[in-house]
This record gives sequence, C-alpha cells and structure tokens, in this order.
Amino acid sequence: MKIRQQLDWEACSARVYFLICIFNLQKMNVKELNREIKELKGQLNQINNEKEKYFKQKEDLKKEISLKINSVRGQKLESKKTSEDFKAVKEKRDLHNKNVKDLIEKAKELNEKKKEFSKKLGLKDDPSRIKEEIEKMEFSIETEALTFSQEKRAMRQIKDLKKKYEKFGDFTKVIDEYSRISGEIEENKKKGEECHKKLQEIFKDKKPSQESKEIEELKKKQEDSFNKFIELKNKFTDINNKLKDKLKQTKEVQSQKEDLKRKKEDSQRQKESKEIKEKKKIVEEKIKNKEKLTTDDLLVMQENDFKGQE
Repeated sequence: MKIRQQLDWEACSARVYFLICIFNLQKMNVKELNREIKELKGQLNQINNEKEKYFKQKEDLKKEISLKINSVRGQKLESKKTSEDFKAVKEKRDLHNKNVKDLIEKAKELNEKKKEFSKKLGLKDDPSRIKEEIEKMEFSIETEALTFSQEKRAMRQIKDLKKKYEKFGDFTKVIDEYSRISGEIEENKKKGEECHKKLQEIFKDKKPSQESKEIEELKKKQEDSFNKFIELKNKFTDINNKLKDKLKQTKEVQSQKEDLKRKKEDSQRQKESKEIKEKKKIVEEKIKNKEKLTTDDLLVMQENDFKGQE
C-alpha cells in the first residue's frame, strides 16, 4: 500500500512539476511578446506621424499647384490680349514705314522734275528756298510777339516773296507737291517711331513667366511626397500585420496559460482527493480493527461527513 502511494505521489509530483515548467516557459514567452508588441507599437506611432506629415505636404503642394495654375491661366488670357495689341501696333508701324518708303520714291521723282525745271529756266537758286523763306516768316508772325511795325514789314516781305515765287509758274506746283510729300514723310516717320516705341514697351512688359517652371518643380515635390507617403503606408501595413500576429500569439499564450492553470488546479484537487481517500481508508481500517483514533483521524472523518452532506 505504501509503495503504491509513493508511486502515485511521485507521478503526481512529476506532472505538477511539468506543468509548472510549462507555465514558467509561457510566462517568459508572454514577457518577450509584450516587449516586442511595445516596440512594434512605438514603430507604428513613429511611422504614422511621418506618413501623415508627407500626406499633408502632398495636399499642401496640391493646393499651391492649383493656385499657380489658375494664375498662369489668367496670364495666358492677358498675354493673348497683349499679343493682339502687339499685332495691331506692329501693323500700324509697318504701314507707316511702307508709306515713308512710297513717299520717298515720289519725292525722288519730284526732285528730278525740280532739277529739270531749274535747268530749263536756267535758275541758279532753288525756288523752293523762296517757299521755305515764306513759311519761315509766316511761322514767325504766328509764334513770335512782333511789334506792329515789325509785323507790317514781315507781311510786306512775304507778299514780295510770293509774287517772286508765283513767277515760276508750273515749277511752283512741283515745289508745293514736293513740300507736301516731305511733310507726309516726316509725319509717317514720326508715327512709325511712336508705334515702334510702343512695341518696345509691350515687349518689355511681356516678361516670360517663371510660374510654369515653378509648377513643374512643385509637381516633382508633390510626387516625391506622395511616393514617400505610399512607402511609409506600406511599411505601416507590414508592421501592423506583425503586431496583429504578436497580439494573436499573446492571446493564444494567455489561453494556454489559463488552460495550464486549470490543469494544475485539477491536478492539485486530484492529489488532495487521493490523499483524503487514502486517509479515509486508514481510518476505516482502524475502526474495523478497533484501534484508537487520533485527532487527525477524527478530522478526516468529519471532513468526509461534511463533504457527504454537501
């Protein structure tokens, strides 16, 4: 009997010891898993912050690009209007330059006629100088503050010059036409110069826009931010999956731990039950053999009676 009890006790002790070893091993695993979970959570927080930073950068750049694109569209409309103005002014300038060229050809023809008249009439002086003198004196009367006597004398000189000029007959018509053509040449030259200056101002104001280049640079930055965001998002997903696996393992270990605890408790209850049964048999043998019962024996009997009532 004692040998059997000893064997049962040793088997039970071995089983309990085995359960304790497994329990301690599981404790170590849980501790390591908790450390890894804490580390993974820290990595997730850091990556998430970086991920959101690049996402915000991407969105901010998107807004900036949109504003610049709208600005460029406005500039294109303004540029179109400027181009239309430039074209119109250029056409005017070209027309005035063409008029000057055509009028110069006419002036050359009239100048040849003047030479022919001078040669035919045997003139040493050019009658056009008389016309120039008349125009000069008339301009002086209109613009200068002459005394009455000075104005009277000038008027008399003009009258004499006109009589002298009119004696040249058809030659004066050529001179008058030449004078008119010369005036038109100067007027067209002046207007052509004004148009040319205006073209230079338009061209000066039409500065090449740098915004198109800036938009391309911003798009490149936006693409870099987006790629970095995707990279961090993928990294976040990988680590999050690892964390899920670790949490799953922790849950499994916790379940095993609870299972081992129940088995340990069951083993302990079985051990105690066997001990009680053995003690009960001993007490029953004593009673059968009418041996004296000890206090412990009485307690065993009381405990069995209590459990029986239960």
